[in-house]
Parts: sequence; structure tokens; C-alpha cells
Amino acid sequence: MKTKTLVSICSPVYNGEDHIEDCIKGVLNQTYENFEYIIVDNASTDNTPSIIEKYRKKDSRIRVYRNEKTVCMDDNFNICAGYCSDNSKWIKYALADDYLFPDCVEKMIKVGEMDEKVGMVSAYRIAGNFVTSMCLPIEQNVFNGAEILKRQILRKLHVADGSPNTVMYKKSVFFEFNGFNSKYNQSDVELVFKLLDKYKFGFVHYVLTKSGRDKKGGFYYLVKHGFHILEYLDFGYKNLSNYKSISFDKDEMDYLKMYYARAIVSFLRTKCAYFEWEDIKRMLRNIPEDIKNEVKKIFIRDFPKHIIKYFVSLLRRIKSYVRDKKRFEQFT
Repeated sequence: MKTKTLVSICSPVYNGEDHIEDCIKGVLNQTYENFEYIIVDNASTDNTPSIIEKYRKKDSRIRVYRNEKTVCMDDNFNICAGYCSDNSKWIKYALADDYLFPDCVEKMIKVGEMDEKVGMVSAYRIAGNFVTSMCLPIEQNVFNGAEILKRQILRKLHVADGSPNTVMYKKSVFFEFNGFNSKYNQSDVELVFKLLDKYKFGFVHYVLTKSGRDKKGGFYYLVKHGFHILEYLDFGYKNLSNYKSISFDKDEMDYLKMYYARAIVSFLRTKCAYFEWEDIKRMLRNIPEDIKNEVKKIFIRDFPKHIIKYFVSLLRRIKSYVRDKKRFEQFT
């Protein structure tokens, strides 16, 4: 009988006492049994270590490590991957505040093993109250990575990004690209783009993971302060020449330019209403000149519309301030 492929499931965690137990239970309930489970505690100061230890004693597949001091999140992700066994073939992240459904690894392995050139596997996921990663043809499981990459860069498809919890990486490919680049807050997206440029893409047409959408979480921080736009501009616009498998004609580049220009106009209008000048200055300082010129044109062309939307945003801010002030006064 052929031995099943070994999968390394990795949970990097920092102060995750509210969620880590559910995460661990999700991993241990996997229908696919040939896995090792690596948990790296990033020098937590809450009850995380004792929760992990309780489960380590129950299951020999769990290996626990603890950093001497807290490192940045991306570094901890890479540290976790560094503890994978030499003979494992795939890395599946199970993030501490997210969840893997029981058949997650089994279904991903089945698709990943369909073609040796598959470098990563994704699937539908629950994000907050929504199911994401839609729009691929349901009768197909293996795709040309370059085709997926181009549609992702054109912002017309979102099936391979959003969270490392959503995907499974072939370990050799993960290390070929040195894992997550801590230069980016969205290092998982940047890594996915590099993988798709060289390898095929596997997709499972089932909901296999759940990701939280906490308004205090990292994704909302990136959107609120404009880093979401700026980082996509970096690895999805300024540095398109880094991708060898794809090219863009003039119409496609014009489309991308206008896409980002409109997104930036919307961002700046909202920030003006909230007087958040640092976010405004950062955005204007880092966007390419060709997009900056389009932003100016849009502002001039649609000036009356922007003035109206500005005052609508300002009115919302004032109402929010008054409402919060009344609530505060009830307790003082």
C-alpha cells in the first residue's frame, strides 16, 4: 500500500488564548491523518502556552516551540515552516484565530497531487459573513498559474490570496521563494504572485477554511490606512516586469492605471473628511506619477461629485462623534 504524503500543519501564534483551542481542535479533527503539527509560540504573555501544552500531551503529532522573544508575524510564519520535517511535502497553515474544516487537508492533498507542477492549492473560504474565492469553473481543478496571476493582478479574480490559512503550499516551492517577505504586510499575496508566475495552481471547489473579519484585525488596518492599495501598487503595478510568464498590452495597463486612480480618489476623499493627513501624505508620496496624474484628472473632472461625497462623509463622521459622545456621557 502506498504511504500517504506527509503534510506539515503550522500554527504560528502570539497571545491567542481566545482562539487557539478551536484552531487546535480543527487541526486534530482532520480526516487526513498523516500530518505533523507544528506550533510556534511567539513569546506569548497570556494563557496560550498552557492551552497548547494541554493538547501536546494528548497527541504525539504536535511539536511545540517557543521563541525567546517576540518577532514580527512574517518571521514567525517562516520560523514555523523551518521546523517542518525533511520528508513532508506540503505546508498547510492553520492560523490561531482561524479554522480548518475537517476535510480541508484531505481535499487539498487530492488536488495538489493531481499534477506535480502544482505549487499551491486554494479553496473557497468563509470570511466574516461571506464566502470568498469564487468564479473559477467548477469542472476544473488544475489551472495555468500565469492565467490566474494575470487575472489576479488585473483585480478581476481573487482566488489565491486573502490569508495563508486559505491555501496549501508545496514545501519545496515555498522555500524556493524564501517564504514570506516581511517587507510587505500582505506578504502572503506577494508570495502567491511569485508562485503563480512559475507553477500551476490547484483549486478545491469546497469551503475548507474560515477566517475572521475582526474590525480591529490586520486586514482592516491595511485598508483603513491605505497600505492595501500601496502594496498592491508595488508588487502588482510598479514591478510587473518581475513576472516572466505574463505581459500586459496598453489597454490592460490603462485599465490598471484607472483602477488604482479611482481607488486612491475614494481613499483620499474619505481621509479628507476625517482630517487624517498622515494617511493622505503617505498615499500621495508613494503612488507612481502616471497614476497621480490620473488622480488629478478625476478630481478636476468630477469635482462637484467629490464635494458632495466629501460632505456626506463629513456628516457621517459628525453623527458618529455625537453618538459616541452621548454613549460615553451615560457612563460618566
